[in-house]
Amino acid sequence: PLIAGASTLTKVGLALSAFTAVMQIKQGMDTKAMYKGQARMAELEGRQNALQEKQRGIEVLKNTNKALASVGAIAYAGGLEPTIGTPQDIGTFNVLNPGINDFITSKQNESNAITSASAKASDLRYAGKQAMTGALISAGTTLASAGMTAGGIGGPTQPNVGFSPSTMGLG
Repeated sequence: PLIAGASTLTKVGLALSAFTAVMQIKQGMDTKAMYKGQARMAELEGRQNALQEKQRGIEVLKNTNKALASVGAIAYAGGLEPTIGTPQDIGTFNVLNPGINDFITSKQNESNAITSASAKASDLRYAGKQAMTGALISAGTTLASAGMTAGGIGGPTQPNVGFSPSTMGLG
């Protein structure tokens, strides 16, 4: 009933408001998709960083192994038993302990990269959901406002019941 008796200008205004609401929802969907893509990218970057840390840990172990072999070879070449006494202490305290500590650090960094990326991705997905919710609220508000405006100024005219010029002494 509201639209049927409405003026052409009111109908155009309602149509434009409906179009605006649809565009607000589309923008919300696009923003949500953008955040989803950014979340996926954050996860991939986190995995890439974790792989780099894993590779660094492998290199630490290789270098530690080479250094231990070098300590043993030097001790043996000098006529010492490489598995006891000073050569063993040098291998343990100067090579093995720092190597293990570096390896543990790389493993922690690997884990931190995954955890950080996961948290960032989660935040981005939530931002996408919030963008969509905001778009739906905006669209609903736009449509409600248009309906209220049309009902207030552009709706059908009401007959003046009870008013007649003759009964008011005007006729």
